[in-house]
Amino acid sequence: MSILATPAAFAGPLDARDAATIAAFRRVLDTHGFASSAVPAALGGALRSDFHLRVDLPLYLRRLAGAAPLNTLIKLFVLDQWVDEASAQRALAPLDLRDVRALGLVEEPDPRGVRARVRLSAFNELILAHDRYDADQGTLLPDHVLDVNPTTLTLANLTVRRPVRTALDLGTGCGVLALLAARHADRVVGTDTNERALNMATFNARLNGVENVEWRLGSLFDPVASERFDLIVCNPPYVISPDTQYEFRDAGRKGDAICREIAARLPRHLETGGFASMLCNWALARDEEWSAPLRRWIEDAGCDAWLLCSKTNDPLTYAAVWNRNHDRERYERALDRWVRHFDELGAASIGLGAIVLRRRTAGRAWVRADRLPEVAIDTCSAHIQRVFAAEDLRASLRSDAALLTHAFLVAEDHRIVQTLVPAGDGYSVASAEIELTSGFRTRGTVDAFTMQLLARCDGQQTIGAIVAAIAPDGAARDQIAVAAAAIVKRLVAAGFLIPA
Repeated sequence: MSILATPAAFAGPLDARDAATIAAFRRVLDTHGFASSAVPAALGGALRSDFHLRVDLPLYLRRLAGAAPLNTLIKLFVLDQWVDEASAQRALAPLDLRDVRALGLVEEPDPRGVRARVRLSAFNELILAHDRYDADQGTLLPDHVLDVNPTTLTLANLTVRRPVRTALDLGTGCGVLALLAARHADRVVGTDTNERALNMATFNARLNGVENVEWRLGSLFDPVASERFDLIVCNPPYVISPDTQYEFRDAGRKGDAICREIAARLPRHLETGGFASMLCNWALARDEEWSAPLRRWIEDAGCDAWLLCSKTNDPLTYAAVWNRNHDRERYERALDRWVRHFDELGAASIGLGAIVLRRRTAGRAWVRADRLPEVAIDTCSAHIQRVFAAEDLRASLRSDAALLTHAFLVAEDHRIVQTLVPAGDGYSVASAEIELTSGFRTRGTVDAFTMQLLARCDGQQTIGAIVAAIAPDGAARDQIAVAAAAIVKRLVAAGFLIPA
């Protein structure tokens, strides 16, 4: 298997060149179900965080007391435990333990036994090597390579998944987003300033049999200076921080400058019609509307933009999230330093969210801003594309009434839940709620008239024709048509109705 990578990617803690041994190691993991539900089943449930690992380690070790090879692999590569050499050799067979050590996956022999140098996580049929958290040391290395964490999941779910020619993962980390993009892109480029991250990403490409990703070392868009892509994803070091402690967190820029710069430069690297999704945090002045800074960032970008805010934090809460630890004095010093930094920036609060861009083919770009749930719990690709289609339609109409001339389909992933209350000898509908069962799980209330509209939206009948069929004759029909247009506008914007 051929891997294209900057030379630094082959010089890190893992040997990414030995394709045959890496493939054999993957076969061992697959034989014991490491990428399946077998690992959480053995642990009695998926690990939620390093905190739970440390607190519940005695519980996990009791669950893994048996001599099964999977139990040994979990102790080694998930729980960061020492295991005796004979058990490790049995779990890794037919590979020799020396071959696994040569890959950089385990440490040199020790009287305590064998211990892994990295942790392995399974996600979406991928197995990914990344740095482990050393509970004894209690701190991370400056170039620590993160696992598949909640922000990774969020960005993965906010990525538009469609066949494309080229894709870019800016700030790739362990490479997970690039490897996911490789499933629907002919060619992917993953970049990072962290040589350790590129080394692990290159190893992970081999471990998962992915050949169409190229890894490049460099800052922001420098490694792809003159290139354009059909898809860009970016999980930058977006934290608004006074520190420069961790590469994955601290950009060393003032305020939200790193996110502002990336948002401004993204459009230059998008092909026409291409999508970009990036996570970001941004500073808000007192009484400033949450989307105002983001609108300034993408002004005159030539892109349609969906601005998303999951929540806003006050400075003290934000500082606590990124500095909470058991060392009270260190914690207090960090809170003082970070809050003082926010005062100097004039930041009354911090916004947390994302930007989704699409480079325009022609015409004037539109901007939409929404507060959405804090976590996108599954892929939102179809939902995002519906929203962009809806906004395209809205921008093309001279009035809401023009919707009456269009036909729509009801999204297949919707359902209506009714609440019934006793009424005489039976029941009557007290309320009805429509919700999407995938994507952003949007929901809202509907009445009997709206349900009649939805039931007839088959992609053939226009809204005007549907109103004519269900509304009584006379002057009231015009009023009903106006109301129907307003209802359809909201349903289309939320993703319940799709332009036919």
